[in-house]
Amino acid sequence: MMQGNGTIQPLAGSGATLVGDLAARWLVQEAHGRMYRWPENFSGYRAKLLLNDEGRVYHGRVSLVPRRETTVELDGANAALQAWVRERLWTQGMHLAHSTFEEGDGKYVLSFDPEDDPGCPHPRGRRVLLTGGRLDSWYRIKDGQYTQIGRITPMTERRVNTIERCDHAPDGKQYSSHYVMTYFTLDGQSVIGMESYVNEYTDVKGIWLPLRRRVSFGERGLVKTRVIELSDHEALA
Repeated sequence: MMQGNGTIQPLAGSGATLVGDLAARWLVQEAHGRMYRWPENFSGYRAKLLLNDEGRVYHGRVSLVPRRETTVELDGANAALQAWVRERLWTQGMHLAHSTFEEGDGKYVLSFDPEDDPGCPHPRGRRVLLTGGRLDSWYRIKDGQYTQIGRITPMTERRVNTIERCDHAPDGKQYSSHYVMTYFTLDGQSVIGMESYVNEYTDVKGIWLPLRRRVSFGERGLVKTRVIELSDHEALA
């Protein structure tokens, strides 16, 4: 049911209702529709894998099934390094996996941040709050695309993904080619980490698949860089 510029939406699992904002909902739905995602019937891929860790090179293989399983094997790499690579490829696969607006953000109450002043536009656009999800989340959206994504993971940390550049897949949809992840303490008072991602993709029989991920991050007084490269991609049946 809709009243004026708001929507009455159920709060998932609570039996309660909250008032959302129709304009905020349209803004998020438009941004969602612009992003590239794999087709619904895409079963996943396998590929050869190369990791360049600060000049030390490892070879291996990866197999990824969207939203289900990501397997990484790197010859000579320890378990922690293999887990690091798996996490970066699994997360990338989650973002690319097919999903409709109704299955995702559309399930939640969407409203503009009341502390935002529309008369003094933020350089990254309006901030939209999502209520009712597993994680406390918010987006900033400008010119029809996500510019920042904020998540609060219960009992662990706050994360803000600042999208610096979007490029286009062959079908014209957008993908995040450069973004920066900033990690905060749960109270939001201190920065505890930052990672810069640069992503490249390749067209494999009409499917946009990961080709290269360059990740730079701070550790023990140094800025380190790791590059994940995939080749000889094969779509899973």
